[in-house]
Amino acid sequence: MACVTLRAEGRSPARETVPLAGVPHVSTPPSPSHRDGVIDISEHTLTQQPTTSDRVSPPLYGPEIVARLDRLPVLKPHILWIALIAINLMIEYYDNGLFIYIAPALQSDADLTTGQIGTIGSAFFVGMLVGALIGGRLADRFGRRTVLVWATVVYSLASLMSAAMPEYSWLLVSRIITGIGVQAATSVLLVYIAEMFPSKSRGRFVAIATIAFTLTAPILGALSLYMLPNSAPGTWRYLFLFGTIGLLIAPAVRLLLPESVRWQVGQGDLDAADKQVADLEGRARHAGKPLPEPVVRIETGTQYTLRELVRNKKMLRLVAVVGFGWFGATLGLYMYQNWSVYVLIDSLQYSETDAYTLQFVWSLVYALTPLVTVLLIDRMERKTLILWSSAASALPILALGLATSNVVVAIAGGAAGILTGVVFSVYYAYIPETMPTEARGLGTGVIFSLGRLGGVLSGVLGAAIYSADEWGLDRSGLMISAAAVYIVSAITVFGFGPKTANKSLEEVSARELRPAD
Repeated sequence: MACVTLRAEGRSPARETVPLAGVPHVSTPPSPSHRDGVIDISEHTLTQQPTTSDRVSPPLYGPEIVARLDRLPVLKPHILWIALIAINLMIEYYDNGLFIYIAPALQSDADLTTGQIGTIGSAFFVGMLVGALIGGRLADRFGRRTVLVWATVVYSLASLMSAAMPEYSWLLVSRIITGIGVQAATSVLLVYIAEMFPSKSRGRFVAIATIAFTLTAPILGALSLYMLPNSAPGTWRYLFLFGTIGLLIAPAVRLLLPESVRWQVGQGDLDAADKQVADLEGRARHAGKPLPEPVVRIETGTQYTLRELVRNKKMLRLVAVVGFGWFGATLGLYMYQNWSVYVLIDSLQYSETDAYTLQFVWSLVYALTPLVTVLLIDRMERKTLILWSSAASALPILALGLATSNVVVAIAGGAAGILTGVVFSVYYAYIPETMPTEARGLGTGVIFSLGRLGGVLSGVLGAAIYSADEWGLDRSGLMISAAAVYIVSAITVFGFGPKTANKSLEEVSARELRPAD
């Protein structure tokens, strides 16, 4: 697919013609006119301000609108949007991380086996796998905001179901539904950040959004420490009720979060997209912030279906590489994290109070993750940071599996939390950046689905490795396996993944992702 880079002065009062020698003919309206190797973009990118004598406005041009969006500085609406995104992520992380804390109490209360505990943990990720696939496709069809609102409603109602479900099989169902809603919402949120925030600060906004995780972790840890040790039967059910707060967040998202400009352009709704960008440009001028010259990139492309994605060899290779990396990171994280409290109590013989206290301390230390991420994420290439942070994560995870000293265990758990958090934050920025706009929702969803297979395996595989007494593995085998998949998956992404840091999404698509004509 062809991509031509043009520079224009936004909506200047005078019309200009920009000669570009050797540009191939593009006849599809409303593309620029062509004559003698020259593209005239004046009707589209450099339009005259309307006067009282004007009766018809010049036609809008999608790539120009996107270019104007990309050049914007950080404005107050960006701060509001990232706050709403972070609040939504807080609720999602709460639902995701809750099982780490309630597993021992649930096993004791319901008289479940270690295998059944692992199956319940995996059920959530089965739902996430489904949510990633259908959420991405629905977001490409109906819009980012619409899917986000309804996904939030779904996982909130499913949390209420989990609190009320009377027995094991129904709890499996409720956790699957929770996973569907949580992952559908998460996928859309990350796509939204990639599409709506300035390209030069996109990574930092992802890091800011992950503050939601660091705020939720100590809250969840404190609630568990207060409510669960030596608690009455069924106390763990009350913790699920906090996940229903999303029912209050969904209306705020609907009212305050605009639809993605890039999605509107892709759907041909240029008037709505132009109105949004013009409003943001007006805010920038009012604040006295400069608006750089927009760089217009002419692209052709249509919405991908799953069949078209699979048939496109370059897209398929890209999804496979990034998906394998995300699979390994997810499997490695949850093999160590979801079993951490269980290991402290069952293998290291910590009391319930001591185990929950240490987990709470780890959640406080985890608050350093966004700071570390902000300092690094836009200063080096994404895939390079994935490699080094994954290798660094493997070391404390290994220590958790091999150490016998309480001090070493405490330090290793805190370090693992920070470093694995950096890995996840970078992936959250990287995954949607690797996809072209017409396949961003679908492609991101497929990649997240591949990753959630790792989550599914973490419960079942973790239980199998931990319970393999004849192999003598116990916690050491669990943590060695987690460290190994972190390293192998990161090497794959580093070797074969695209470069995306500090680039516009259109530039990434044009230079590294588009199949050759």
